[in-house]
Parts: sequence; structure tokens; C-alpha cells
Amino acid sequence: MISIDKALLRQLLLIERPWEVREYQFDPRKRRCDVWVAPEVERGWFGRERKPAASTLTGSWRHLSIGPIQCHLHVALPPGQHHPGLEWLGEPGMPFTRALSQRVFAMFNQGVSLQSVCTLMDLSLQDVWRYRYAIDSGRPSGVAEAPVAASPAAAPRAPWADEPGHPNVPDLTDPVWMRLLNAEMGLDIRVLSLKLMLTRVRSQLELINDEEVRLLKLRELHRYFVKNERVLTHELAQLRQG
Repeated sequence: MISIDKALLRQLLLIERPWEVREYQFDPRKRRCDVWVAPEVERGWFGRERKPAASTLTGSWRHLSIGPIQCHLHVALPPGQHHPGLEWLGEPGMPFTRALSQRVFAMFNQGVSLQSVCTLMDLSLQDVWRYRYAIDSGRPSGVAEAPVAASPAAAPRAPWADEPGHPNVPDLTDPVWMRLLNAEMGLDIRVLSLKLMLTRVRSQLELINDEEVRLLKLRELHRYFVKNERVLTHELAQLRQG
């Protein structure tokens, strides 16, 4: 096994006191490094523990890679404690740390497919699907919220919003999209795939409280209309009328 200095590993992972790297296993063939992290233990003479370590629960998450090396963190967490400022931690039951969740979520916002996210980030399809299913089911996304919650009118413009060739699609910042998602406006729909999409997204929004995930759903709906503009002329005419 190739030896890695624990202090260097701690710095690479941005782990600060009162946390420490207890153990690690590096497999160069699999390009994988497993790291065990826990709160520091008070020690006395000769490195002996002054008091027994508190009971902990272990959480495991995939973290950002270090170059081509996959990094998996196994963290001993005192029960009942929450550490929102630590990006190398993950939410309970989620497959990724907060730092990696932010990267994956950003790709979803750009319309990147599940398979492409797996390829670009060197992630398993099972883990990416688990993350996507979890946030669609109302679980926290792991993405840090902005100091002030964004409103639909202040939503960031999508890369395609200013592209020529889509003059019939209302801008992403138009309130009509949120009215459509919230079923506040009636729409005579002739395209079956749009009916199915709206039914699915509206049922998901009933579970989702995370503002970033709600905006993700808004962008997905807008992206659908951009991609299918030619077959949605009837529905787009109604949207333009508000």
C-alpha cells in the first residue's frame, strides 16, 4: 500500500479541528481512497486517551475526487449534532458530501443527463439516481441556500434564454412558469408528454420545500418547452397570453 501523510490528506480534504483523519485505505488499482474521520480525542501523556470517545454514528459519502482518485469519507458523528458548515459532510441517507452534491446539482441545473453526470464526474449511475430521486422526493439537496430566497422573477437566466430561434417561448424569469407549475392557470394541453410531465412535476412540488430544487423544476419545464417548441405552438400561444 502506498503511504500518505495523514496531515497532508487532512489539508487536501479541508478537514479542520476539532476533526481528524483516523485511518485511510488507498487502492491505486481501483484509484480509490477511503478515509475515516472523527472528532479529535483528548489525549494525555504518551498519546493515551484521557477519556473514552463519545458514542457516534457513522455516515459514509462519496466526496470530490483528488485528481483521478475517487474519495470516500466515513465520518463518526456524535448523535443529535448537525454541522451545516462542513462541505465534506453529507446529509443523512444521501450518497454525496455537500461539496459533491453542489457540483451534481449544478449539472442538473444545466440540463445534463444522468448518464452524462456519471461520465463527467466519474460517479456510479446508482448513486446519481439515488441523489436525484431523493431531492425529487423532498429530501434536502445539500446545496447551500442563498442568504435571501430567490423568487421566480429573480431566477438566474438559463444559457438558452437569449438564444435566437425561440421567440415564442416566454423568458425563464416570466412568472407564467411558476403559475403553470402551481396549477394557477388553466392550459389546454394537446401533447401527451407535456401532460405527463406536468403531472409528475406538480406531484413532486407537493413534497419539495427546498427553494433551489423548486427552481430546478422550473428550469426543467422551461427547457422542455424550448426543446419542443415546434410541437407546442397551441400551448405556447396560451402561455404568451398569460
